[in-house]
Amino acid sequence: MHPTDPAARASALPYPYGPPVQPWTAAAFGPLFKVLAWGMVLALFAWFWRLDFEWPSPQAQWFAVVWTMLVFMVWHIQRSRITLSGEAIEQSWMWRRRLALHELAYVKVMRIRGLEPLVAPRIYARSLSGTFVIFYCHDPALLDEFARLALALEQHAHRL
Repeated sequence: MHPTDPAARASALPYPYGPPVQPWTAAAFGPLFKVLAWGMVLALFAWFWRLDFEWPSPQAQWFAVVWTMLVFMVWHIQRSRITLSGEAIEQSWMWRRRLALHELAYVKVMRIRGLEPLVAPRIYARSLSGTFVIFYCHDPALLDEFARLALALEQHAHRL
């Protein structure tokens, strides 16, 4: 069979999961979460502005460094995307997170139902070597797909 054939990819996995034929991409964080993140950064800036530090004081320089780091993080929250393909789970972030499907040992979807817009749902994934990666996902359909993947791994772990 050709390696790009979906049946060949599914049979290559050691657990009973049929990955999507086309890569499935969604936002890692929801719109309300993004607005709150930007709001906190802007509120922090407004608070700093009211403190009226003199430039170039060490306090002002430290605040500028910390605020720049927060803006950098929120910018990546804004742009972050998660992808589930036939080969791996990937997320764009400040650094790229990637875990191959054939290396998965455990997956758990963690979310607080009803508070998903405020508390970003996440996927805890552990590889066969014991390293773990946390992915964020806002899309409910993709979260359900990750739950299906977790169930397949759990069934494989409890096979007779």
